[in-house]
Amino acid sequence: MSMVLHRLRSGLIYSQDFAEYLESKRDAEAIGHPGDVLHLDYVRCSQGELSGQEWCQLTWVSGAQAATEHRHQIGGVEVYIHKQAMRGLKNRLLHFDGTNVVVKS
Repeated sequence: MSMVLHRLRSGLIYSQDFAEYLESKRDAEAIGHPGDVLHLDYVRCSQGELSGQEWCQLTWVSGAQAATEHRHQIGGVEVYIHKQAMRGLKNRLLHFDGTNVVVKS
């Protein structure tokens, strides 16, 4: 089975599986976060035991703190991604493998 990919203007690539994961997370948690926006953060370790590893974290942030120019539509979900995280994710693929969100170069 082939993976369906999408690309944002910023260069971030994501799979349809990731978009569906975001939608399910939003649907399951949004009732507890009125006025909040999903926040996608990207971490890449440059030193220490985790050097070279990279991952994403999804949390909720107040809509008032999520600048409109850093909000992106991934599938049917509006997601806040800080410009520094977006730079790190440029030309990388976000995918949900059924268990975890994975970042692929």
